[in-house]
Amino acid sequence: MFLSQLWINLRHRPARRDLGDRYELHRTLMSAFPARLPADERVLYRVEEASRQAYAKALVQSQTRPEWHKAERLNDMRYLRRLPAVKPFAPQVQAGLRLHFRLQANPTVKRQGKRCAIYGERELLTWLARKGEAHGFEAAALDVRCVKLGKLHGQGRRQTWHAVQFDGILRVSHPQAFLDGLQGGIGSGKAFGFGLLSVARP
Repeated sequence: MFLSQLWINLRHRPARRDLGDRYELHRTLMSAFPARLPADERVLYRVEEASRQAYAKALVQSQTRPEWHKAERLNDMRYLRRLPAVKPFAPQVQAGLRLHFRLQANPTVKRQGKRCAIYGERELLTWLARKGEAHGFEAAALDVRCVKLGKLHGQGRRQTWHAVQFDGILRVSHPQAFLDGLQGGIGSGKAFGFGLLSVARP
């Protein structure tokens, strides 16, 4: 896999427009990849605004190496504050390994065929525990911090996603399921900046 970091210029109007519309941002980021990707490819990303800085940082994870120089909008150096940084990423994990993690997610539950946002902290931790069981990890409630980021918009605010960030420590329980979760993402809304599970050793 590959991890890319992009520093998006908050003082550039097209960049601000993309950050305010996740459909546009998704289209801009995907322009660095071939039109046809492998069937198991999942491009994941997360946006983090840097406090007191004139940029937002986008972290992009993919199996295919991106060609950022081919992304027309990103070639305008006013869009980015600096050149993208790309590095290979090949995590080695085993059962019992403890890792710091960050996950920006769109926690939802299906009710009568519709996806409904989850808001309460207890319910959010239950959602995270359920996803952890499915993806080979355990995150103790006392080790996890939930930050409700509010709503993110797409298609000119015609669609919104409830955003929550989880930070904490997890323990790998099933290595292969965990690697599959890293590669494929966690939860819904993956095309719009949700689901990227970032990990680091303590």
